[in-house]
Amino acid sequence: MPSNQQLTPKDGTWQKKVHTFARWLLEKIKAHDSNSWTAGKASGYEVGHEEGKKLGRKEGRDEGHQVGRELGYGQGLIKGREDGFADGHEAGKQKGYENGYKAGQLVLDLKPGVRPTDVAPGVDTNLFEHFDFPISEELEQRIRADIKEKLPAHQQPTDPQWEMILSKTPSTCVVAGAGSGKSTTMVLRLLVLKHYLKVPESKITVVTFTRDSRFDFISKVVKVFAKWDIPMDEEKGKSFVRTFHSRILDFFRWSPQLQGAKAFEFLSEDATDKDEEPENVLDIRLNVRQLDLMDRCYQNLFETDTRFRELILALFEHGIGIGDPLNPEDPENAKRIFAIKACSDRDVEACEAVEALWRKAGHWPLPEITEKLHPLTLCGKTFHAHGYAKDLNAYVVLGLDANEPDTIKIKDGKKQVKLSQALHMRRIFFQLFFSKRVLYFTSYADALHSLETLRGKVSGVPKFSYQVGGDIKPAPIMAAFHSCASFLENLGLDVPAATKGMNFKEGAIEAKFFEALGIFWPAFEEFLSKQSAPIFTFNKMFAMFSEHAEENFKNIPSNILDAQMVTLVDEFQDCGANTISWLRGVLGELRHRGLKFHSPEGLVFPSLMAVGDDWQSIYGWRGSSPKFFQHFKQYFPSPRTLDIKLQQNFRSQQMVIDAAESIVTHTRGIPGKHGEAAHPDVKDLHYPVQLWDKDDEQLVNLVEQHYEQGHEIMVLSRSRSTLKEADELVRDLKYRARMEERADDIRLMTYHGSKGLEADAVFMLGDCEQLTSSDWRNQAYALAKLEMNGEARAYDYAQGEEVMRLAYVAITRAKLHCYWFLDESKGGVKSFPKASEKIDNGQAYFSDFRK
Repeated sequence: MPSNQQLTPKDGTWQKKVHTFARWLLEKIKAHDSNSWTAGKASGYEVGHEEGKKLGRKEGRDEGHQVGRELGYGQGLIKGREDGFADGHEAGKQKGYENGYKAGQLVLDLKPGVRPTDVAPGVDTNLFEHFDFPISEELEQRIRADIKEKLPAHQQPTDPQWEMILSKTPSTCVVAGAGSGKSTTMVLRLLVLKHYLKVPESKITVVTFTRDSRFDFISKVVKVFAKWDIPMDEEKGKSFVRTFHSRILDFFRWSPQLQGAKAFEFLSEDATDKDEEPENVLDIRLNVRQLDLMDRCYQNLFETDTRFRELILALFEHGIGIGDPLNPEDPENAKRIFAIKACSDRDVEACEAVEALWRKAGHWPLPEITEKLHPLTLCGKTFHAHGYAKDLNAYVVLGLDANEPDTIKIKDGKKQVKLSQALHMRRIFFQLFFSKRVLYFTSYADALHSLETLRGKVSGVPKFSYQVGGDIKPAPIMAAFHSCASFLENLGLDVPAATKGMNFKEGAIEAKFFEALGIFWPAFEEFLSKQSAPIFTFNKMFAMFSEHAEENFKNIPSNILDAQMVTLVDEFQDCGANTISWLRGVLGELRHRGLKFHSPEGLVFPSLMAVGDDWQSIYGWRGSSPKFFQHFKQYFPSPRTLDIKLQQNFRSQQMVIDAAESIVTHTRGIPGKHGEAAHPDVKDLHYPVQLWDKDDEQLVNLVEQHYEQGHEIMVLSRSRSTLKEADELVRDLKYRARMEERADDIRLMTYHGSKGLEADAVFMLGDCEQLTSSDWRNQAYALAKLEMNGEARAYDYAQGEEVMRLAYVAITRAKLHCYWFLDESKGGVKSFPKASEKIDNGQAYFSDFRK
């Protein structure tokens, strides 16, 4: 059989015949544009001619050079030109054929092939329409000119701030570093919307996280709008500057069925008082009225649900015990055993000190319990119980009531140690080395009730405290239920489904706690909804209008949704999955209904501007996550998203910025960020962050020095007990400040509470460190799919990063000076991260005065 090469004449006659036949056929059936063949020939000639010349020159040179070595340059050159011309001519003909043939195919496929069957268009999953805000070049120039004229020089926007103010995209994600002037820039964005695009307040929602930040923002709006003669006051500002939690109430109050509906978290302590929003709903502390509602449901469920009763009794027995046995061979416990002699030596003093507190409070001795110290041997060393209950065959050990200050100290050899620390170590040694029954009381209010419950003298529900795995200390059982349920719901999880999805070791007390929670929480929500004025938790409200609640959204009047035609969210990094799902649901419904606003400048469709800083995400322990901000485009798909970074810092001098960033830069976050000192008063100053050992005298001296210089001072700590100690140290100076009408110049607060504030000099007391691990929270993170990179213990990992961000927040409160007083870790396991480990002493922005 001859090959294909043999069947194809080299002179091109076969191709010519095919071309001739194709042209004849196409002309015959009148389906071919005759120009295509002509165009093909012309194109082929031009291409062939040019290709021939180029190829001829190239191959002539190349081959001529080679042959010239063998036969002489002249002969090779001639042959190269001949061959080059021939090859080029053939290439040109071939190229012409291909172009002409393809042109013909555009009109008619001579040999139709298999047609594609899947031709359906894709699904548009965007939450926004494809539009531009109608800001023309002419309007932009007018806006720029007006702002230049009406605002002073130091308030003129930077280039990145102008991007934010004039953003035209449906979605905008703004990374606003510490001190970047984001609030003022957001106000100017509002000005563009309201004054220049004529979008009314009724179609704008600005969301802040706390009550104070809400009113602070409103005051800025009032001041700026006044320069444009725009009528604005606090009452009008409250209509469109909202918190997430005040905004979700609008979705309930329109319904006749839910008239008078209340938010559980907003309930005031006195039912006769007006219910109002707490300062920070992320940091809720249950008041008497809220606890009373929980207790009523608890009592009813305890009496009617057999399984719930069994679980509560098991938790109660465990809750008043000394705690689960600990393994002496565990590396961390093995280290503690080295301190057993010192703890034994001070044990009598520790026992007498805490017993004196119980006597003073009127709760010791307790009925039918001997009140003498009972010596017990633990690992060859002597420790003591405070009493013995013969009828219960149990020793009694007293702990520190939560209402007592954490400032009480006892002698420990030649030095002093906190009573709380001494009692903590005592408890650990009982867990390690004592197997008999021990009743451990840490609450004045609950001790007698617990004893009488054990003795069968109480018919009501047990009142006791329970320490959930990973928590620092025990909490009353209702508070423990509320805290865990809120965390799960903030992650976007349904409580019963989440508890069912968890796994614990066989017989683990934690399994009983979460089973009881899974029974209690839906019963409690139903109980609240049946009150004369229905009550809902905020998480329940957000869940009822999440992205999955299409049926509920169908009933919402358009004017309720219309208020979020233009949505701006501040502190976006503090959002939890529940608020993210609600926001996605609102934006999706807005687009589904096709709502829009006809501005005189053009159409305005629903939009979202998210403003935040993942380096300042510090509420993970309440269920917030920076993941939604870091992956903004994934959660809020849009035809176009504008990414902006505000990196100029108008608060701090550069060394403060650099020191803070050196702590947090190791965490996972949005790349490419670096703050630059920009305030004219501080940008040329360079004061390192000073590191000191814990030293009360030095602290007082430095605080007094800065007060004398007229500085604003902020004293920060993660621990409220440490702040109480510091408050005592500066008590005289605070009194003087009040007399001199400078009371606001000295403020003491937690690291979390300082967020958003600033001072000339900042004093940080203590490290930012991860203190515990939490198995159940790790499981919850996995159920909520909040892992970043598939890590096994995602919550623990996130908390390790969060302590770095907490230090960043604290340091960046300082305008000029920052002092960090560090002492030894008081409870954190060595393997857990702490911010001080990231300090690089070799850098100029740290100055280390520690011994």
